[in-house]
Amino acid sequence: MITSIINGRDPQVLTTLLTFYAHPKGTIYDVTCNEKRMWKGVSDAGSVVYSDIDKTMNPSVMCNFTQLPYKSGSGSVIVFDPPHLPKAAGSEHSLQPFVERYGLDKTTEEDSIKSIFVPFLIEAKRVLNQEGLIFVKLSDYVHNHKYQWILVEFINAVWSVKGLTPTDLIIKCDPSAGNLISGKWKTSHHVRKAHCWWIIVRKGKCESTLPQTQSGYQSQQKIGD
Repeated sequence: MITSIINGRDPQVLTTLLTFYAHPKGTIYDVTCNEKRMWKGVSDAGSVVYSDIDKTMNPSVMCNFTQLPYKSGSGSVIVFDPPHLPKAAGSEHSLQPFVERYGLDKTTEEDSIKSIFVPFLIEAKRVLNQEGLIFVKLSDYVHNHKYQWILVEFINAVWSVKGLTPTDLIIKCDPSAGNLISGKWKTSHHVRKAHCWWIIVRKGKCESTLPQTQSGYQSQQKIGD
């Protein structure tokens, strides 16, 4: 039985989401795949189309998530795990592995990453089938002496794009989380790194009209078909 809190890691969350939520036939796209760590051990991983803006990640397709080269209505699920910090959060003291692992050098210049949400959502809506799903991983953060309520910003962005509906929310509590890997902060006064959000967005209304037996995707669908 699915619960609103999952004590585990991203592969466990993805497996749960893909099993629980009904979605139409179509391709699964991970549009921010990075090193594909979240797909490790997921049974459907071999059928996912992986894209990323960084060619060193060896994506199936190199592209920006606001300009996807996929046919309109071809997607069943889009997985979106954007950089969780803006460039402004970095400093000369930030550790290079932190920059590379979390894409700190490829994100927004502002104090927040909220400006990327609407352009992504508009493009995701185009690519998805009706009743297709977006699985979004986000983490609130502290920057410029302020707590950045990125979950709130994202939900507001979803409501601003007609035809998309925020459907559900899963809290992932990762046993390996809790430490902010950066040389900039010596002491942490917030517990938010112990959890992150997985938000489920549907193209259409909140509840699917698809029988659960019809959920799934076409693993052999080619890009552009």
